[in-house]
Amino acid sequence: MSRAYLCVSIDTECDKGKGWLCRQPMAFEGVFDGVEKRLQPLFASHRAKPTYLLSPEILRNEACVDVFRRLASSCELGTHLHGEYAEPDAFEPDATSAFQRDYPPEVEKAKLAYLTDLFIRAFDHQPASFRAGRFGVGAASIGILEDLGYAVESSVTPHMDWASSGAKGLAFLDAPTQPYRPDPKEPGRPGNAKILEVPVTIRRRFVNALPWVGKHVDPRWLRPTRGTAESLVRVAEDEIAEARRVAPGRPVILNAMFHNVEIVPHLSPYASSEDEAQGILGRLGALLAWAEREGVSVVGLGDVPEILAR
Repeated sequence: MSRAYLCVSIDTECDKGKGWLCRQPMAFEGVFDGVEKRLQPLFASHRAKPTYLLSPEILRNEACVDVFRRLASSCELGTHLHGEYAEPDAFEPDATSAFQRDYPPEVEKAKLAYLTDLFIRAFDHQPASFRAGRFGVGAASIGILEDLGYAVESSVTPHMDWASSGAKGLAFLDAPTQPYRPDPKEPGRPGNAKILEVPVTIRRRFVNALPWVGKHVDPRWLRPTRGTAESLVRVAEDEIAEARRVAPGRPVILNAMFHNVEIVPHLSPYASSEDEAQGILGRLGALLAWAEREGVSVVGLGDVPEILAR
């Protein structure tokens, strides 16, 4: 059977709180405690390679950059755009609400170029992988990312429609769940772009197909934020089985996602106590243990093009 691989892609941002409100003044315990003390030891214990996708405010903070320089040999580093923090017209918002697809193309390009330049100046190499903040990739994004030298884009969320979050028309309801070359103007559809789309692993529930009711029920995400360890592993197993049925000889790629701030209490809406933070870490640990037991290699997003080309 085809080999299966797991990416764990982590949107890495400044500290937040209830309602995703940004901490004032800006703080980074989600890096110093969350990444360095909690996440990275867990990944190391399972010989797993995470992908940290770094937002502009992280790349502007020298102490955060120092953390990721120390960790660089054991992880992949990529970029993550919350446009409020990127020039031109950067500012510190109360909450990151912008979708990059809503910027004029020249502004989106300038902000992505600014983010990429911050990364290169911090780490002396080109980032391979990218995810848009709030999954807000749009009609101009693919071409801009290709021009900037990216190999992997990872903003597509299959079976999701983000209209209720303020992004009318940002929907990926029929997007593939396995990597594909996207349409340059419609990232949720296969096309002929050079960049590789590695979508977040999300699977439909039966109820999602029902009219009226289905759109109010979230599909199943490969995300340790909620649920149980067993249900998380089941999403991975179901995706592997379906992908092998459709394309028996093609490597299967899983892409789990969450935010660095989720696994420290009070830094996101998802963990209001240490017990809740440890619950998310425990579910992530169970997924990594399953991958280790089943021979599912944990690789970086930037490794996926080479894996598929073999």
